[in-house]
Amino acid sequence: MASKKKSFSTPQIIVFIIIILSMLTVIIAAVCTLVFTPENIVKTKISELSADYYENYIYEKFDFSDPSSENLVNFIQKYEENGLTITTLRQLLLYDHQKNADVAPFLKKYCDEDTTFINFYPEHPYSKTSYRIEFVYSCEF
Repeated sequence: MASKKKSFSTPQIIVFIIIILSMLTVIIAAVCTLVFTPENIVKTKISELSADYYENYIYEKFDFSDPSSENLVNFIQKYEENGLTITTLRQLLLYDHQKNADVAPFLKKYCDEDTTFINFYPEHPYSKTSYRIEFVYSCEF
């Protein structure tokens, strides 16, 4: 007994491809709708601005040339638990000659720039990227 191999015609293959592409389009659209919400975009942008602010502004204000310095460790340790001074969204948008002015209208659309707060907590070994951030959002999505 010889087995017959079933082959598909060109129109059947085209219909199958169209169905697969349609399914992929719907799945991609659903994922994008869930991921690219205003809330996710705002929180991601504030997180990026906060990291830039700490690493390129706050960190540069301290003399961290010798991170193992006893004076530095004693000074910065007191901020590990309570954090540095609270920073508002307004400060993030205005610092460094308003370098973040391009995102300000979008963030202000959803968040109050005076009551959205960020607090930075330096962590050992007190390097440029050894810190954690806590956010208090005053936003409506």
